[in-house]
Formats: sequence, structure tokens, C-alpha cells
Amino acid sequence: MKIMFSWKISEEFVFPYCTSDNLNKDDISILSCLLMDDGGIPYIQSIPWIQKGIEKIDPVVNGKAKSASWDREAWGALITINGAKIYSLFEEDYFEEITLEQLRIALISWMNFIKTRPEHGKSEEIEL
Repeated sequence: MKIMFSWKISEEFVFPYCTSDNLNKDDISILSCLLMDDGGIPYIQSIPWIQKGIEKIDPVVNGKAKSASWDREAWGALITINGAKIYSLFEEDYFEEITLEQLRIALISWMNFIKTRPEHGKSEEIEL
């Protein structure tokens, strides 16, 4: 699976954008939705939330926790040793399952990308 990060410009804002080549039947990337769920705050203020997601993965991987849950406004992840189930908080049939390693890499990569200077046309592709 590949995820692609880029900077988008609207009339008023520059914001990070994420897409993936893993789309559901409605051509929606559930992982991208989770990453871009900013809770209505400026994207740079999402960094502590992303760090919290990374912190939820490690105890499960290390056997110190059986599971963990991490969510925001519209999207969440159930983290177990068998993987991560990323899901909509509103639509029961909108979910995607990925490995913990894929989720961890996606979170770290997204956090690092949004820490960079916003630049129109700048993009990055990550193989998960």
C-alpha cells in the first residue's frame, strides 16, 4: 500500500492532504481519512494527537497491553496485536484493517510531513 502526502491551497488556507492507493468501494481511503481528521483545529496542533496514536501502538506490540483505542472527531483505530482496524465513528461499514507496522509508519510519516514548511506542489510518497 502507498500513501501520498501533499500540500493543498484553498482560498484561505494551506493544509496537508493525504491520499492512498488502497480505496474502498466508494473510492475513499479510510487511512487517509484518519490521518486528516484534524478535529477542527489547525493541522500543526494535531501533532500531539498523532504522537498519542504512536504511543498507543507500542504497548500492544510489546505485550504490555492487549488492545488500545485511539480516535478523534470522525475516525478511530482499534489497535490489537493482530493489527489495526481503522473505522468511521459514524458509518459502521466504513473500516479498513492494516498491520500495526503500517499504522505506525503512516503516523510517523504524516507527523513528519506536517512538520515541514508548507509548499505548494510539494509531495511525498510512502510505501507501507
